[in-house]
Amino acid sequence: MAFWTDVFLNKVRQDWLKRIVKIQYYAGGVWYDAMITNKTIEGDTLKITSQTTDSKALVVTSVRLIDTGGDVAGQISESITKLDTQGVITLWEFPLYEITSTQ
Repeated sequence: MAFWTDVFLNKVRQDWLKRIVKIQYYAGGVWYDAMITNKTIEGDTLKITSQTTDSKALVVTSVRLIDTGGDVAGQISESITKLDTQGVITLWEFPLYEITSTQ
C-alpha cells in the first residue's frame, strides 16, 4: 500500500520540473551551458531534452542539473565524444515514484 497519494506525487513532479532551470556539461576543464529544449512529465517520469551550444571538438565527461537557486541538483559522469561540426541532443529521464514493497 502506498503512503503518498497520486495527487501529491504529481505536484512534487511538477515542482521538481519547474526547479530545474539549467543543464551543464563538462569538457576539457570547462563547464558549458546546454540549451534546454523541452521539459515534460510522462506518467511518473520527468523528461528533459537538451542540446550542446558550442562548436568545439570535445569529450563530455560530466553532466549536471542546476536548480532555481543556482545549486547543483544532480550530477553524473559521462563519456560523450563530439566533433566541432556536431551537436549533441540528449534526453534525460528521471522516474519519481514511491516504492511500495521491498520484497
